[in-house]
Amino acid sequence: MAVVNAAPYGGGVLAKGPAAVPRYMYRAASAELLDRAGRMTAACARCGVPLAAAALQFSVREPRITSTIVGFSRPERAAETLGLATLAIPDTLWQELGAAWSASLG
Repeated sequence: MAVVNAAPYGGGVLAKGPAAVPRYMYRAASAELLDRAGRMTAACARCGVPLAAAALQFSVREPRITSTIVGFSRPERAAETLGLATLAIPDTLWQELGAAWSASLG
């Protein structure tokens, strides 16, 4: 079985953060999801890593995801996306992102 992720940025919330895009899957996001995304945004900011890079690389490095598809609104986004995909992300950030996601699972 193959799993394809065609929305690594969740419709924008994981590209620009919940303050800029408070939607997930093109609908209003729940308060819980916005809280998690806010924690992830803060963790990325502390490490100087764009949230979009972490979201994209999570999808690419996740062994259960066979392919990741990213759409572009402008041609220059291709180069930006390649930059996000190859940006070095410290292991400590991956750990913090996992903690931020699971913190509100309860």
